[in-house]
Amino acid sequence: MIESKKSEFDCAVSPVIRFIPELAGISAEIKSMAREVRIRAGRPTVICCAGYDRILQGVADAKTVESCVSAFCESSIHSYEKELAQGYITLKGGHRAGFCGTAVYTDDKVSLIKNISSINIRIARQHIGCADKLSEIFNEDELVKGLLIIGKPLSGKTTVLRDLCRTLGSFYKLALIDERDEIAAVHDGVPQLDVGLNTDVFSGFYKNDGMIRAIRCMSPDYVVTDELGSDFSLIKQCMNSGVGLIMTAHCDSEAEMYRNRDIARLLDSGAISHIVRLTLDKYGIKQQIIKRNISDMRVSV
Repeated sequence: MIESKKSEFDCAVSPVIRFIPELAGISAEIKSMAREVRIRAGRPTVICCAGYDRILQGVADAKTVESCVSAFCESSIHSYEKELAQGYITLKGGHRAGFCGTAVYTDDKVSLIKNISSINIRIARQHIGCADKLSEIFNEDELVKGLLIIGKPLSGKTTVLRDLCRTLGSFYKLALIDERDEIAAVHDGVPQLDVGLNTDVFSGFYKNDGMIRAIRCMSPDYVVTDELGSDFSLIKQCMNSGVGLIMTAHCDSEAEMYRNRDIARLLDSGAISHIVRLTLDKYGIKQQIIKRNISDMRVSV
């Protein structure tokens, strides 16, 4: 079932609307423009839209925030300890609730976040057609070896990646490593968002494990993953197997891209032939496509 665009805001806030009833009275216009809902103890709830914030009446107290966290965990916080330690829970529909509080460390790793004081609900949207221009480069005569999508947080990377899967999945075999369940939003084994006819979704797999399984088991044309972070030996294995890579990374400019060690290493590997830089304003997502020269690629990992 593909989630209706009209229900995206309501779907994202449905677990907590009984604790913050002001969310029930939001206009359709604001719902359609909302990117995030910020719930903070001792402060009003804020709906972040493109270019402005809507501040709601009423102040959430610590108990309200605690109730919201419990609702996201389906009243079983113990069952979500791993997700809470990572700082977020992926919700049905691909939406995500992020948390801020007091960290508890075990063996130099965060094992628990307690006394949660802030919640950020990020609203996932299916923007059909937003990647149409980008998908055209895959129809050109020259083969796209790999694609890197860069941009700031909230620039639309996941949204564009999802729609790119939808279009490319019509004529390529894709293996989507959906580590956080944000791209396809699989529920009971079925993607809730359209990621393409020939796209096989590895839901909840760590990137490294998902990539190696995809190469060995599903013979994809491209492996797709959100947020750079894979072992470079696997990237080399993808290249040697003739499998292309489509990835995203947090980065705002070409200069910043080359200053980032992991991104620079990926580019030097020769795995990426095209880069697209995303920016987002009140008019929508803007895409700048950069085709890399073969002479710029050092095929080594």
